[in-house]
Amino acid sequence: MQLDKSKENISAMFDDIAAKYDFLNHAFTANLDKSWRRKIISHISENKIKAERIIDLASGTGDMAIELLKLEPQKVLSFDISPNMLELQKKKIQNKKVEIQLADSENMPVDSGSIDIVTISFGIRNFENLEKSLKEIYRVLKHDGMLIVLEMFSLEKKNSIFKIYFTMIMPALGRIISRSNIAYSYLHTSVMNFKTVNEFIDIASKNGFVLKYKKNNFRKFVYSVYLRKL
Repeated sequence: MQLDKSKENISAMFDDIAAKYDFLNHAFTANLDKSWRRKIISHISENKIKAERIIDLASGTGDMAIELLKLEPQKVLSFDISPNMLELQKKKIQNKKVEIQLADSENMPVDSGSIDIVTISFGIRNFENLEKSLKEIYRVLKHDGMLIVLEMFSLEKKNSIFKIYFTMIMPALGRIISRSNIAYSYLHTSVMNFKTVNEFIDIASKNGFVLKYKKNNFRKFVYSVYLRKL
């Protein structure tokens, strides 16, 4: 499958699967995705990382935004390019601290140097232009602000059993449940063609970030990466 990461295609694809997105995400990770998000909140709290103004980028239906409220921030700006995903998020989150907007990673409606933390959960591999997005994240973050990425990265060494599950079983189930012919084929293709975690960290470092902490959540495949703006 050829990857089309244009904003128009990504927006349409997630609009198409929005109604089943939460169910499938939790099912395919055996609900582990919930614990990965909670561990990010714990890490922020335990390390006393400033968290007054936060952007949750590629926010989807808002699972990460909900967790971020536990930090008692002044504001959580929840940005995504899928209108249908954001409509579902508005139903899930009834909190005045969360501001939900249609916005993309390359053009955020935020003043420069005004944000303490940017979080991205399972979204950065879908960005049309990774380096341009990193430059925009750098722009909006305060000095010493944090970019925290939770993502499925490409495996340096392919595990055959895992590859069968991820490239055959999961896309087939995703198509049946979501009734989308492309979304879950795109999922495995986007991961297999994304960067390894170390390649991603190298790109981030060239765009003004320094690695503070890297947490392997699952089989050297799902990582939480904590990057500080220099």
